[in-house]
Amino acid sequence: MSVLALKDELVTILASCDKMKGIGQTGSLDARLVPGKSDIDLFVLCSEIPTQEERQACYAMLQSADFTVQMELCNGGQWGYGDVIVTEGIAIMPMYFTITEMQEYLEEVLECKHLEKDGRFYPVGRLASVSTINVLYEENDTWTILKNMVNRKSRSFFQTWFENEMRQALDEEDLGRAELRKEVLFFHQVLENALDHLLQALYAMNECYFPSRKRTKLAIDTFDIKPDQCYKRLMKMILNGASEDTMDKAIEDLHNMTQEIYDLADAKFHKNDFE
Repeated sequence: MSVLALKDELVTILASCDKMKGIGQTGSLDARLVPGKSDIDLFVLCSEIPTQEERQACYAMLQSADFTVQMELCNGGQWGYGDVIVTEGIAIMPMYFTITEMQEYLEEVLECKHLEKDGRFYPVGRLASVSTINVLYEENDTWTILKNMVNRKSRSFFQTWFENEMRQALDEEDLGRAELRKEVLFFHQVLENALDHLLQALYAMNECYFPSRKRTKLAIDTFDIKPDQCYKRLMKMILNGASEDTMDKAIEDLHNMTQEIYDLADAKFHKNDFE
């Protein structure tokens, strides 16, 4: 596909610029690309953020495919300074960060200073991205140093993260209201919050950074520590929660699974089996 040729050409051009010190791609390099449904995310580490003009000059050198460019779809923050290059219906998004801001943010997440979801962004998801990022270019081991830092997983981080999620998993007041009133839509709001926190707790128990809600079943299937028939029970919980006639069963199952996760974590975190 010409999109891959364009990506490779872009990486080569960016790597030749003085301010660019490392380029990494998240996800699988072999992932199937579907026009209109797929994209390629490139995390570009810089000594300083190149200006719009400097980035546009780089894009103007691309010759391997026809493309369009949208500048600064992101303008700093969680996704850096992000531009979008589209070819064949597939977006290539280079996101520019300074090395300093990326390193400091990762350190702060590892220190449990950013555990709460911000909109649809999970700070721990940034750890997940960096831990498995595919290094396409780096100067002076720029990406390798950050990957190694993130992959030195500590017991204290996972235990603190686990406890933070479990504290927020069950809103007993709202669960009681939903059960009393048989309000299915309200219950789904309460259940969504509970499942989001319980899933993150499952990841924490298994020393795995939570990337997002995508591919949850694949992750759960690989976990060594989990409630029996975990994924099947989660699906049943959602199904039962869709009817006022079976909502009580969903709430009961939610309480049971929450307690099982607590019990599993108690055994896990009181062993010296991960440091």
